[in-house]
Amino acid sequence: MAKDSNMDGNHVSYLRAPEQNHHAVTKGYADMKLSLLGGDMRGGIAMSRNRISHLGEPLHGNDALRLSSANDYYLRRDGASWMRADLSLGGQRIRGVANPQTDQDGVNYEHFKIQQQVF
Repeated sequence: MAKDSNMDGNHVSYLRAPEQNHHAVTKGYADMKLSLLGGDMRGGIAMSRNRISHLGEPLHGNDALRLSSANDYYLRRDGASWMRADLSLGGQRIRGVANPQTDQDGVNYEHFKIQQQVF
């Protein structure tokens, strides 16, 4: 077939299962393989060094985030970002605070007791 075909409203029927990428498929086959519209994805995606781009702002708790959004809204564990508001711990304690290295570091209770004995 060298040109487009005008089917005049008729359908192609009795297609075989595709064997190569350029073969036509039935709607049932496509629905089974590409059940993405309105469905749920299960399992992982092998991305082979590819990435997802053009993400919008997250609207729900399970939405994907752009790295810039994560950096704006969450504290980084490597210390590269800073707190922009007060931190409420809801009555919980902070544990595992190391001994201070600079004047701006937080102080653990053990270090505080030792400093009180020195003065």
